[in-house]
This record gives sequence, C-alpha cells and structure tokens, in this order.
Amino acid sequence: MYVITMAVHLRKKPVTVYLQELKYLMFQQMAVAQNRKAAELVREAMDEYIQNHSKPKKTLEEWQPVSLGGIKPGAQDWLSKDYQDEMLGSASW
Repeated sequence: MYVITMAVHLRKKPVTVYLQELKYLMFQQMAVAQNRKAAELVREAMDEYIQNHSKPKKTLEEWQPVSLGGIKPGAQDWLSKDYQDEMLGSASW
C-alpha cells in the first residue's frame, strides 16, 4: 500500500502523455458531455487504477508460508497431509 503525506497529496504534478489522436478526441467528447475537463477525468481514472491495482489480491491457493521454503517434492499443496505433522506437531487431538 502506498502512503502519501498530506503535502504531496495536495500538490499537482504536470504530466505529458502521448495518446492516439482519435482516442483523445473521444475522451474530450466524454469530458464535454459530463461538463468536466479532460484533465479531471484523467486524474479520476488514475485514482481508480491505483485503487484497483495497488493492493495485493491473493487467494488461499496463492498464499505460501514463508518458513516452509517451498512445497515439498511430491506434495500437492500447502494444506495436504504432507505438511500436517510439520505444522501441527506430532500431538494427537
């Protein structure tokens, strides 16, 4: 996750982006239709992109315990019987 200080957050940085002319014209039309500036739409699009792509989205299958150093040869996954003794010890419940 990105942490931005308030001082940096309030300043605006000019950026040059090269686009295909037709796409830019379409974007300008969208801005006019919404009674907004194209730059405002670009900032909003960047905010949405950061929000949707900056957080790791891991499923249980993608998670790997750091301490084990990798799946044992022949093991199917992290949850299989191959790791029960190592993770839970030899205690019987």
